[in-house]
Amino acid sequence: MPASYMDRCIKVDLTKGTSEVCEPDKALQRDFVGGKGLGLALLCGSGLAEPFSPANPLIFLTGPLTGTSINTSNRSCAVTRSPLTGGFLDSHAGGHYGTAIKRAGYDYIYIKGAAKSPVYVRVTPKGAEILEASNLWGKGCIETENALQGRHPGSKVASIGPAGEKLVRFACITTEKYRQYGRGGAGAVMGSKNLKAVVVEGKEKINYHNPDEFSNLNKVLLKELMAHPNRQRRYDLGTTMWIRMGQEMGHFLPTRNFKMGEFPGYERLTSETMKNDLGWKSCGCLNCAIQCSKMAKWDGKEVEGPEYETVAYLGSGCEIADAKAVAEANLLCDDLGLDTISAGVTISFAMEAAEKGLLSAEDNRAIKFGSSESLLALVKKIAMREGIGDILAEGTRIASRKIGKGSDYFAIQIAGMEISGVNPLGCYSMALALATSDFASHTRFWSATDEMSGRLALETLPKYTADGQDDVNVRNCLIVCDFLPFGLDRLAPFVEAGTGQKTTREILMAVGERIHALARAYNMRAGRTHADDALPARFHEEEMCAGLLRGKRLTREFFEGQLQEYYRLRGWDEQGRPTNETMERLGIDGLI
Repeated sequence: MPASYMDRCIKVDLTKGTSEVCEPDKALQRDFVGGKGLGLALLCGSGLAEPFSPANPLIFLTGPLTGTSINTSNRSCAVTRSPLTGGFLDSHAGGHYGTAIKRAGYDYIYIKGAAKSPVYVRVTPKGAEILEASNLWGKGCIETENALQGRHPGSKVASIGPAGEKLVRFACITTEKYRQYGRGGAGAVMGSKNLKAVVVEGKEKINYHNPDEFSNLNKVLLKELMAHPNRQRRYDLGTTMWIRMGQEMGHFLPTRNFKMGEFPGYERLTSETMKNDLGWKSCGCLNCAIQCSKMAKWDGKEVEGPEYETVAYLGSGCEIADAKAVAEANLLCDDLGLDTISAGVTISFAMEAAEKGLLSAEDNRAIKFGSSESLLALVKKIAMREGIGDILAEGTRIASRKIGKGSDYFAIQIAGMEISGVNPLGCYSMALALATSDFASHTRFWSATDEMSGRLALETLPKYTADGQDDVNVRNCLIVCDFLPFGLDRLAPFVEAGTGQKTTREILMAVGERIHALARAYNMRAGRTHADDALPARFHEEEMCAGLLRGKRLTREFFEGQLQEYYRLRGWDEQGRPTNETMERLGIDGLI
């Protein structure tokens, strides 16, 4: 029977200069669904190569719902071993690229090896070609995409900029000019392979096991989505609605390198200001009625964004109260190929280091909080590894070790990943979620809304966190957007109608738990320890300004107690390692 899987994958070996079309492993597809989960299983099967080793694979994956008619099903993910954390990485992008992979006839693209000189890979329904790209090396992502789409009309392109070429550890992969596989350094892995871009094109049909049922389900869901209040808010204000909400309601807006949870200049960064200063117009991904993205056009420039995270870290985190300056920094990051979150956190770290006199005399004078000139200069220096940018390009964990002088106190990272989402000083639940996720990103689980609304309790927080992480793991396998405001009970029937496989919420949650345990086992094999499940010292030694622990200090003893309860619920030992019994129960004991 036809199904929403394409039942084909393509494997490319850049070292050998070969490619082959294969059939995916059905057992892995059954147990891990697609996207993040399937990518993790494939990564485990590749061994534990160093991030910049030719043997470390880079895998672009879709899910069973990617490219189907359900809203927000446009997404795809890139999986590899992260050069920033040394652990498992799955980074997701919206737009059209995921659907393009499916329309080319594949569930995923698996790339290993390294070319001797710059190349790009072109993927079509007939297979893959490895083509010369020396003339594109050194160019930005926007120019690269324009050039390749000129050569291959109708294609979709994922490319790296100079940051990826120079192995900046938080370099991203850009697609459609302004969308990214953003976190963890997948762009640097591409650069290490001399791979400038992956071009995808095709018009293959995506089928359904039960097309009538899928269509009926979708009609009901779309009607409810259009009436949902969250949809209208995101359409009107975009993700930067969280600037005002984080400041006025949550008191967790990252400010001055996480020193504060409120920014006096926040009004200059709100959605309302962005609309006025940047001429925002709503836009969005393929087949999405939410349309949360905004196209900004100002002073002859344009960028899709800035999004909340970008504004929080390139803006308030650096004390920049200027929408145009943040948008320009956003555009630079997109074109040079830098993750805006890690870039912003790393730059605010440098600003604090300079303020404390820990850098060279020249950098101490030049780098300042609140300076748009400092912000833009550092974005360029990091991407090109020039001057202090060469140290900052390693990320805050390594940079703080090189700078020394106590700078690790304000290096805001967990297990190597610059944290995102909120300032944990105003939102304790996010601190626990960030410390226990496979990497410290708000995309692993967003608890801020519930804490801000007073719906959480400390005693039940570990279970709430584990359940939420499992839910998000599943969404990242299907793959649908986090902003689709419906639970797994609503998504399970779509999976069954699409694939023909019996699917319930309980079955999907078991997949989510399986993924979390396997990612944990992989990360610990890669060197993560219980000691890495820790918060930056700042969050223990400075008073909590809002949320569950408002007015208190988050002691290490209390946090350790919450960690141990979380481990117990997960079936992990006191060091945070999944027990043999847990691995066997989840059916993953033979995968790593």
